[in-house]
Amino acid sequence: MIRRAVLILAALLLAGCVQVAQAQTSSKARDEAFAKLPDWSGLWEFDIWTDELDGQQMGPKGMVRAKIYAAEMQATFTTAWQTKLDQLKKTAKAADASDVDNPPAFEEFGRFGGCGWTPGFPATMLPGTYEWRVTPEEATLISLLGSVRHIYTDGRPHPPKDELWPMSQGDSIGHWEGDTLVVDTVSIRSPVYFPGIARGVGVPFIPMSNELHTVERIRMVNHDQMQIEFTVEDPIALAKPVHVTFNWNRVKDINRMEQNADDCDDPSTDRNPIVDGRYQTIVKPPLAKPAEPAK
Repeated sequence: MIRRAVLILAALLLAGCVQVAQAQTSSKARDEAFAKLPDWSGLWEFDIWTDELDGQQMGPKGMVRAKIYAAEMQATFTTAWQTKLDQLKKTAKAADASDVDNPPAFEEFGRFGGCGWTPGFPATMLPGTYEWRVTPEEATLISLLGSVRHIYTDGRPHPPKDELWPMSQGDSIGHWEGDTLVVDTVSIRSPVYFPGIARGVGVPFIPMSNELHTVERIRMVNHDQMQIEFTVEDPIALAKPVHVTFNWNRVKDINRMEQNADDCDDPSTDRNPIVDGRYQTIVKPPLAKPAEPAK
């Protein structure tokens, strides 16, 4: 009996030692994987916004870069899809004309949903700052505007088609080729913010089909610049794929992620609140000059 108890205790101790050894090996392997990853720390922004004037308008240099990107993103749509876009443009124009001072904010017209709106995929072209969290298992992209995108790099595939549904960030998986992150994204909810592709339609958010598929190749060019090669394909909407390469710049005058506004659509604080489904322009009176103190 005593011998049996000793054998059981020895087996338990051996199992514990094996688990500790496995944990140490796993931890060591993860440390080694971490060491191979590039350092993408800090805050980043799309370079067309680097010289912005007031937080919402591009500066002169940004306008030049934006025109270059727009030219690269010229899209050729299939005949059937172009017919749908023409109808969208016609409907959007009619809605604008019904109240020229307060344009509609409805999603079907490809407009933002107010200052509390959280951007969907790809989000990387919007104004604001972005922050990466890179681990061996995934790269996470966090936007100032509140979106969080998970790019799984642990070897998992996309889910089967019958387990996918359109999501605001899509389903992204990636792998590393040296210091370049290659990202494959499917199941992207429409409409999508592709301002260059939407050129000529009259809206920045453009409807795409459920077959929309993108590939990104993301790498740091130097300490202060990141490059994203973007390929967009949609066999139903696009007659041929669209390719564009754009740059992000490191943000040098901000050292932490800011918070988005908590007072969205409040006419007393928001410059363009949404009221009854339309953007309103609030013109605030200038601040009163402080009165001289009484003598």
